[in-house]
Formats: sequence, structure tokens, C-alpha cells
Amino acid sequence: KRCMFGTIESWLIYNLTGGKNGGLHMTDISNASRYMLMDIKTGKWDPTICKELGIPMECLPEIRSNAEVYGKVKGYGSLNGIPIAGALGDQHAALLGQGCLEVGKSKNTYGTGCFMLLNTGAQAVQSSSGLLTTIGFKLGANAQTNYALEGSVACAGRTVQWLRDNMGLIDSAPEIEQFASAVSDTGGVTIVPAFSGLFAPYWRE
Repeated sequence: KRCMFGTIESWLIYNLTGGKNGGLHMTDISNASRYMLMDIKTGKWDPTICKELGIPMECLPEIRSNAEVYGKVKGYGSLNGIPIAGALGDQHAALLGQGCLEVGKSKNTYGTGCFMLLNTGAQAVQSSSGLLTTIGFKLGANAQTNYALEGSVACAGRTVQWLRDNMGLIDSAPEIEQFASAVSDTGGVTIVPAFSGLFAPYWRE
């Protein structure tokens, strides 16, 4: 191999398990689902998509579950031998971390953007309302894959940053709450922050 592809958890696990001296080249199923190269129903890289895009499948990391012992720390002194037993992507981790273990449970997180995920269990549900079908989590090599529906808003905290840094309407982010609490309503004004396009459910640039 001349090169190997992977996301940040692939790089970390590779280095923690030995790097050039036998380090593991792997990713977890939630992060793999974001490559847009994986068949979410099989949990494997899709050869048709990879071929169409000219991506050699041998360069891609092995896909593992979110909770199993991948390997052990190697080459870091007193840390050697510690099992590495979990990896989970951003919004998938929020779904699990906020206890959405049952079908129908959902979470909504607010940061740079807003992201809603709804646990659909073993069924990869196709939305009729502009949501994305995605991986939720898979807690074990032989465990069932849990799926989710996802609705994304690109700009949340980023909008507050824009009001502060670009428009100069506020000096600090907390002022937003003070201004909002000082009025009874918006007077009919609605801000639709679409700096990078509209996400769910419109998906327009």
C-alpha cells in the first residue's frame, strides 16, 4: 500500500496500537457511515461505489463495531497493554450518550449546528420528510446494528458567532439570551441561517 485512508479515530487507533510496527488500520461503523462509501445495511464498503469513484478498497480501514476490544496500546510505556475497546462518531455518540437506547427515543444537540437523531432500532427507515437514514450504533461485533433518522441544521452557534464577529450586533455570545428575554416576540422577523445552504428537509445549496 502506498497510502491508507481513515478518519481521526483510525489515525489514533493506528498510532496507539503500534503505528508502523503493526498498528491497526480500522474504523467503527458509525464513522464509516459518513464516508458515503459504506452500505449501511451490510456494514461493509460498497464495491460498486468505490469502483465508480476510483477508490481502492484495500486502502480503506476495516469496519468494526462501536464496542469491542480492537487491540491494546503498544509503544507508550506505562500505558502498554490497555485495551482499546470503543469508538463512536460525533452525533452517534450523542444519541447513545443521552440514553436513546429504545426505538422512538431521540436527542437534539446544539453546537455549531443542530442535529436531531431518532433511534429506529433494527430497521433502516426511509424518511418521507427529508430526513437522512443513518447508523445509530452497534454495541458489539455480533450485536444488532441500530439505525437512526437524522435531521441537520447547519448553523446554530455559528449564527451567534456571525452576529458577533460579522455584524457587530453583540459583543459576546451570552448577550443573545439577554436580548431575547427583553422582548415579548420577534415582531414577525425570522432569521434563516443558510451560510452553507439549507439542510433538512430541503437540502439546497
